[in-house]
Amino acid sequence: MTLQFEHALIHNGDFVLGPLDVQFQSGAVTVVIGPNGGGKSTLLRAAAGLLSTHSGSARLQVEHAHRAHTQVSSSPSALSLDTNQELARITPSQRAHLLSFVPQRPESVAGFSVRTSVELGRVAMRADAPRVQLAMERTGIAALADQLVGHLSEGQRHRVAFARALAQRTAQTQLLIVDEPTSALDPSWTRTLAAELRHCASEGLAVIVATHDFAFAGAIADDAVALSQGKVVGAGRAQDILVPNILQPIFNVPFRMVEHLAARPLCLPIWADVMNAM
Repeated sequence: MTLQFEHALIHNGDFVLGPLDVQFQSGAVTVVIGPNGGGKSTLLRAAAGLLSTHSGSARLQVEHAHRAHTQVSSSPSALSLDTNQELARITPSQRAHLLSFVPQRPESVAGFSVRTSVELGRVAMRADAPRVQLAMERTGIAALADQLVGHLSEGQRHRVAFARALAQRTAQTQLLIVDEPTSALDPSWTRTLAAELRHCASEGLAVIVATHDFAFAGAIADDAVALSQGKVVGAGRAQDILVPNILQPIFNVPFRMVEHLAARPLCLPIWADVMNAM
């Protein structure tokens, strides 16, 4: 599967993103980075089919309707989708089978239990209690299943939202899109989430993640898209994009490559001058 943006202009209120010429591939984690207001959330909403292109195109090219190696349940009705289709023309029902989207501020119904909230991920398809249970176990919230969502911390609510996205998966799912997933998470769950995102990519999904966490981005990414002021300033392999000469001009702070924190060097902001300024 390939999600291809070609010369795409995307309007989100008064904000304009583009023109975009980027693509997202199945089996890979792509991180989207950039400053506040740079266009990250707009790009993710467009990738989820929630914003249409004003001009240009956003096309989903699906090579296979089913991935037999993925152990997820199917809908009783087959997904009818052209192998090369404009994302904006995909119906809501098709979208529910094709992708899961976890927004930066997930909506939650405070009066629902954790289990019921996760089950909502399957509202457009048949119920699958084992799938829901597995999603809660993989996100570490199984013990909270009967608690009300309104009683949870913000970080726990993010886990519930991610579990709902996992529960939504079917054999036709192609995309997992997650916006700023680490903003309310402790280090333990951040590590778990990183492993889960890599696991989803290994199962054949295209995983798209917007983040300000440079350590997290460098640890999980195969590819990266760097945005600034609604423009793409870099796109390609993560080791070519998450580097000081690209990140420093975007964020206007110094960066340095740091080794031995992950499987490869990470590009992190330098803080030494902060203490010197006091």
